[in-house]
Amino acid sequence: MNLKAELRETTGSSASRKARAEGKVPVSLYGKTVEATSLLVDRRDFEALLKEEGTNAVFNLDYNGGAQKVWLKDYERAALKDEMYSIDLEAISADQTLTVEVPLYVVNDETIEEGIVEIVENEITVETKPDTIPQYFEVDVKGLEIGDTLTVADITLPEGVEIMMENDATIVSISIPTEEAEDVDPDAEAAEPEVIGATEEAEEE
Repeated sequence: MNLKAELRETTGSSASRKARAEGKVPVSLYGKTVEATSLLVDRRDFEALLKEEGTNAVFNLDYNGGAQKVWLKDYERAALKDEMYSIDLEAISADQTLTVEVPLYVVNDETIEEGIVEIVENEITVETKPDTIPQYFEVDVKGLEIGDTLTVADITLPEGVEIMMENDATIVSISIPTEEAEDVDPDAEAAEPEVIGATEEAEEE
């Protein structure tokens, strides 16, 4: 997949705000084989690519009359409003080995009638070539009971992908539900402590 970009003529906070208002996102491109470059991409085009390729997307970036294979290293999105702040891209080669964090998802968790599904590892570290990066891993918890676990060895790996974790490392467990503490009546008054050894009034002579 290709993404078109244009060179940024001006940088800085005010220039970035102006670009975002025009539907564009500031991009930082860097890598061992390219000079660090500031670019702009169309926000809708990037979000379409993100939806199709995932957070570890590898694609061709078209800019300045040429194309460069890049890896999506990071992006920053506003938490409470629909706005994309910035994108970091790393220039790579097709035969380069990358260390990537791949998201882990659980399926059939709704079938667990007793116990709580706890994801111990939300991401799995792998090494692979750019064209074989998995978008995500799935593990099936159907049929598991309290005390059961899944480990790295339970992940199905595509060819050319190596997990950089121990095979016996736990990634998902089924635990006992924690009982909720009894509600305390906030209006209940604390018992008044008993006064011991009160001094009696002295008798008048």
